[in-house]
Amino acid sequence: MKHHYSSYISKRILLATILLLGCFESRVYGKTVHEDGLPSWNESPRKEQIVHFVNEVTDPLSSNFVAPEDRIATFDNDGTLWVEKPMYTHLFAIFDRCRELVAQNPDLKEIEPFKAIIKKDISYFSRLYENHSLDTILGQLLAVPFGGMTVKNYENWNQKWLNAWKHPRFKVGYKQLIYQPMLELIQYLKANDFQVYIFTADEGSFLRLVSEDLYDIPSERVQGSAIRLEYIPENGKSSLIRTYQAQYLNNWSAKPRLINQVIGKRPILAAGNSNGDLEMLQFVDEQPNSLALLVRHTDAEREYQYDHHAEEVQSLANERGWVIVDMKDDWKSVFPSSLE
Repeated sequence: MKHHYSSYISKRILLATILLLGCFESRVYGKTVHEDGLPSWNESPRKEQIVHFVNEVTDPLSSNFVAPEDRIATFDNDGTLWVEKPMYTHLFAIFDRCRELVAQNPDLKEIEPFKAIIKKDISYFSRLYENHSLDTILGQLLAVPFGGMTVKNYENWNQKWLNAWKHPRFKVGYKQLIYQPMLELIQYLKANDFQVYIFTADEGSFLRLVSEDLYDIPSERVQGSAIRLEYIPENGKSSLIRTYQAQYLNNWSAKPRLINQVIGKRPILAAGNSNGDLEMLQFVDEQPNSLALLVRHTDAEREYQYDHHAEEVQSLANERGWVIVDMKDDWKSVFPSSLE
């Protein structure tokens, strides 16, 4: 009897141990064996690479384990997390603001950048780009239309605009233009104790208005191009006023510089889609236990198909063996289900 009782206890202990290990595995990987953290992704080598990477860096028994405080991921936004065609969402807002100002003061239509914007003269900005006048482009596009506004008034104007705007092709608002698979990737990483940041070439203050609502990423973890502000004390109160000058263009090599300045560590995962993200992806790739992910736009039917301004980063991605996500082949759906 004693022997049978001991055997019974041993079996119970073994069963309890198995259950505990099962719970531990679920906690470590952020999902159970039967749960798919990336349901909008097709079963493919790219999905397998992502899942394998996350499993490796979160498993304490793995030689590739990375402590939670060092699990940092950085994402580009336009073309990586939401639609960037036919142009950046923010540019639609900027152009509407310029038209609003010209309606108030018709003389502005003969002054740049209002003249080029009203006449849709892309060559004006192309010439500035060819002459490497990047600060001028940034200042004229992002700063001038909202120059003299308080930060609060800027936020109010853009939030009102966002609430009313509809995409010219898809006829829906910005909330329906995010990439569902990338949103799932962010959630999957967060469930596995990653700290997720956005580093965009667009103005950071614009994206901060919606980042928490869209991606569950708080505004303090969104960084981008910036406009110089002035602090104005007046009548016992103070205001931050937008100037007409650019402060920082967050693209190309500026992205890793800003990442280091803000975070002070190299991320172990980065995701982008264009040549402007090349240095950020390279910055991450040049260390062990890392993953560089490139989104390639290949789906003309559900989204857009283009490689323009991504030729250099695609070449490097192929050379270095980065994860190249093919939108058409790798994603079951592109947008939230209500759009498709």
